[in-house]
Amino acid sequence: MTGSSTVRAGRDEMLAAAVETARTTLAVHADEVDKNAVFPVKSVAALAHTGLLSAALPQRFGGAGLSAADLAEVGRALGRGCGSTAMIWAMHQVQVACVAKHSTGSTTLEGLLAVLAAGDGLIASVTTELGVGGNLRESRTACTAQGDRVTVVKETPTVSYSQMADAFLVTARRNPDAAPGEQVLVLAGKDDATLENVGEWNTMGMRGTRSPGCRITVDVAETQVLPVPFAEIAARTMVPLSHILWSAVWIGIAEEAAGRAVRMLRRSRRNQGPERGPDLRLAAIGERLGLLDGLLKLVADGYDRLALDPAGEPSADFAIEINNLKLAASVETVKVAETALEICGMAGYQEHTSLSVSRMLRDLYSARLMISNSRLLETNATSMLMRRYG
Repeated sequence: MTGSSTVRAGRDEMLAAAVETARTTLAVHADEVDKNAVFPVKSVAALAHTGLLSAALPQRFGGAGLSAADLAEVGRALGRGCGSTAMIWAMHQVQVACVAKHSTGSTTLEGLLAVLAAGDGLIASVTTELGVGGNLRESRTACTAQGDRVTVVKETPTVSYSQMADAFLVTARRNPDAAPGEQVLVLAGKDDATLENVGEWNTMGMRGTRSPGCRITVDVAETQVLPVPFAEIAARTMVPLSHILWSAVWIGIAEEAAGRAVRMLRRSRRNQGPERGPDLRLAAIGERLGLLDGLLKLVADGYDRLALDPAGEPSADFAIEINNLKLAASVETVKVAETALEICGMAGYQEHTSLSVSRMLRDLYSARLMISNSRLLETNATSMLMRRYG
């Protein structure tokens, strides 16, 4: 089998595993996870069992090494089963990619990544911080060095699946004298971190992600600080891949809501006879999903091309496209679910029926909050002022 055939076979195997696992495990437990706001232990275990937790991990570490375009297809499939589980998967993939792509040969970092991969451990993101107004690119807290050890103490409003994580990727200023934007990433294993004052997690949607805020203290070897500045990691990997995979998950959730609307309409046609005309609202759903599908593929392919050129810099136009994908997906998927609710009526409004779209709609309302849409619009407006036209 040729190299390209091997890659294609691995991709097809991962996608088939995602579709099957979403149907047989994620979807089975999704309502329970949502109702009780509990971490989806069985669903995440199923992802680990099938190798899906290592989908973004390079093959040299034993992962699948999937491209962003292929990861997006996996994310969509998982989103159709359970939004919370799919979002946990997506956030973990982003952290894995950041460490794998930007450890620059560090034996310590690569060794930690290999240990986590072997144990199917989850890496959580600790990039938000109290007092910076939701700005990913600023930190108040700083790394404090003492000998060959580095300590970070951070107050954060959210930590992804915090108490279920096996490692944490934490942003902080490089040192106490550094500017707010002079940040680094610190990889801390569970034994290197202490979580205190863990808050409550009783949210409208994405309830299974279990991401309350806390005070986190990490004490690590200095070799666990990624050597590449966070500004570069954010621009090349964290932000674009987050927007791609988040959007893929949201699209998958919306596709599940659309599927329930289709089942409702088919049921109505069987009951009322073939003379019942088509429901044009379904065409509007199809149009929105089609446009999002095209935008997702365009941006994912652009990301993959950039990844092939380590010396290349992300352009301003690419940054705008990335932001536009997140903006469009976070708004249009909600409209899809809202229309599906209108079509399904009371059957869609009730909780835990086969046609309910309540969980999908509530999960999707979180989308515009994950990196505020207002902040992204401001960033795009500023970038467009600097663009040359004509």
